[in-house]
Parts: sequence; C-alpha cells; structure tokens
Amino acid sequence: MKMRRIFSTLGIAFLLTGSMQATAQQETGIIFRKDAFSAVLAESAASGRPVFIDCYTSWCSPCKWMEKNVFVNDTAASFYNAKFINYKIDMEKGEGPALRQRYGVQVFPTYLFINAQGELIHKATSKMEVAEFVEEGKKALDPSRSFASLEKAFAAGKRSNEILLAYAQALQRTDRQRADSVSGLLIKQLKDTDMQTPLGWSVIQSFAWDEKDRLGAYFLAHLQDYTKKYGEAPVAKVQERLMSSALYGMIRRNDSTAFFARLAPWKAAADPVVQKKALMMEADFYLSNHHAAQFIQVTDKGLHGLLKADDMSLSFLARRCEYLGAGNKAVLQQAYKLASRAVEIDPKEYGNQSTLAKVCQAAGMKPEAIRAAEAAYQLSLQETSKIQNLAKKHLDEIKAM
Repeated sequence: MKMRRIFSTLGIAFLLTGSMQATAQQETGIIFRKDAFSAVLAESAASGRPVFIDCYTSWCSPCKWMEKNVFVNDTAASFYNAKFINYKIDMEKGEGPALRQRYGVQVFPTYLFINAQGELIHKATSKMEVAEFVEEGKKALDPSRSFASLEKAFAAGKRSNEILLAYAQALQRTDRQRADSVSGLLIKQLKDTDMQTPLGWSVIQSFAWDEKDRLGAYFLAHLQDYTKKYGEAPVAKVQERLMSSALYGMIRRNDSTAFFARLAPWKAAADPVVQKKALMMEADFYLSNHHAAQFIQVTDKGLHGLLKADDMSLSFLARRCEYLGAGNKAVLQQAYKLASRAVEIDPKEYGNQSTLAKVCQAAGMKPEAIRAAEAAYQLSLQETSKIQNLAKKHLDEIKAM
C-alpha cells in the first residue's frame, strides 16, 4: 500500500513536470494574447506596458516567415515579453478589419505599437531580422525616435538632420512617397563634411539607390574611406544595391555590352548567393529582351545547379515567363520545366501549384493545368476566402478552355 502511494505520488509529479514542460514549450517565443482588443488595452493600462500588435493575414508569406524565424527567437521574445503586451490579429477576420481601418494598415506584416488609450506610438512594416525587429521595439519606447513623436516634430517645423533622417527612415516602412520627399530635404541640406560621419553613413545606407545621384556617386568615390570606417560587409551591401539598380537599368535599355561587363564579377564570385543573383539577373536580361535560346540555356544550368532546390526562385522565373513570354512556345515550355520542378520541391506550397496551373494554361496544356489548379484550390482552403475565390475562379477558367 505504501509503495502504491509512492508510485502514485511519483506519477503525479511526472504528470505535473510534463505539464509544466508542455506549457513552457507552448510559451516559447513571444507570448501573444488571444483576448478581445478592449481586454488587451485594459491589461496595458493595468501593467503600464504599451501594446505591440502583429497585423497579419493567412496568405502573407513574410508574416509566416516572421512567425517561424523571429517571433520564436529567444532574444526577440525576452525583449518583447518584458516590454510589451503582445497581441496578434488576422486583418481579415474578427476585429481585424476594424483595426485595419482604424490604424491605416495597408501592407502585411504591419507592426503597431500603441498605448493603453489605443493611440499610435510607433509603426513599422515588412519582414526583418531579429536585431532590426528588436530595434523597432526600442524606437517605440524612445520618445525621441518613435514614429508618432517624429511626425509631430516634423509637423512643428523641426528640420535638423537627425530628425529628418529618423523620420524618413520610419516613413520608408509605411509611406514610400513621403519618405522620398523627406529624404530629399535631408540630402539637399546635407553638407559634404557630413557625408562620412555616422549620420551621413546612415543616410547613404538608407537612401543611396543610384550610382549617379549625389549619395551614390559620393559613396563610390570614397569606398576605401567607408570600408576603413564602417567595415567591408555593410559597404558591400550598399555596393550590391547600387549595382543591382544599375543592372536593371541596363536590362531596360537592352545594353548587353555594359550589362555583361558589370555582371562578370558576380558570375565569377566564390559566394554561391552572389552567383545565384547573377544567374537570376542574366535570366531576366534574356527574357526581358526576347532572347529565348539564351534564357533557356542559362535557366537549364540553374535547374541542375544553383536553383535545383530553390522552389521560390524557380516559381518566380516561371511566372516571369508566363508574363513576358506569352505566345513564345519555347519560353512557355521552359516555364513548364521550371514550375514543375518547383512543385516537385514543395507540392504543398500554394504559389508553386498556382504558378504551374497558370503556365500550363498559357501553354494550352489543359489536363495538367486542371490538376495543378485543383491542387492549388485544395491548398487555398487553408487560406482566406479571398485566396479561395481566386483559386476557384482560376480553376473554372481552365475547365472552360
């Protein structure tokens, strides 16, 4: 009897331990409240902590990426769980549409930081790495850097370099047109003596997009100085952005001589990530300028090399073919190869099946188009009604071919 009690006690202890471990596992990462919005505001008022809201939709890929890669991160979770009442809501369900309208949410993901009265403190958007995501939270807690504070300062006529930079950077994530306007004011009043200061470097990192504009030209003329002061990796990132912008301009102008001369260092790079960018650029050049044979050759190389396991890039190229190569049988056949491989890699990705269906439809391959469209429709049932309706409409169109 005594032994039975001991085993019974041990059993309860194990159950409790298991329950505690399960709870801990469930709460790994940022802990999001599931209450009504009014209850979240009440908790904010009681705790003195502002509210962080992740505004997402079920069909938003960057939203899913953030959930899998950032919200579960220990550093992000430790900061946000300590500093905020965290709340996430689908912008197409329940209270979502009303909150979307109230706070002017236009893109996904959008991150709102509000006080207990429901007033906006700070706002940011898009996919970002852990360090940047934590930094946005720190901005929300800093009255000198929060979006609402910067907006008030700008409206009051304050135009220091520091205020213009912080405000323009905040607008980059919410209103690109206004960001361009504010950054234009900043660049105009920035002196050459400011360009290599930490503030000037931040301006270049945020707003240098063209090799021939003031920021891009100055940066390229002083590469060694920037590398010495700020390191190779961040300088290389700006260089790459300017290079990409220049290459896209050459694609639009069909300037093959300049394009391939500039692309050569990327093609010869040791880094496979850079090599993949070169391949995607080269494919885009051939496709945009109607060089079907060369496009097929370079993407065949990718299929057996750099892109063989990259379904996202393969689907992207296939969609470009369907858009730019309509009517060209050879290009559409290549698009079919690319889209089929993407589906092989990940058949449960809605975008892959949908792309294959579109390509088969454009190529007149009705039976295969129906199979892919039906698969896409089944996958859409896990998404919003909007995606379901689009998938059903596409399936009906194909059946009516």
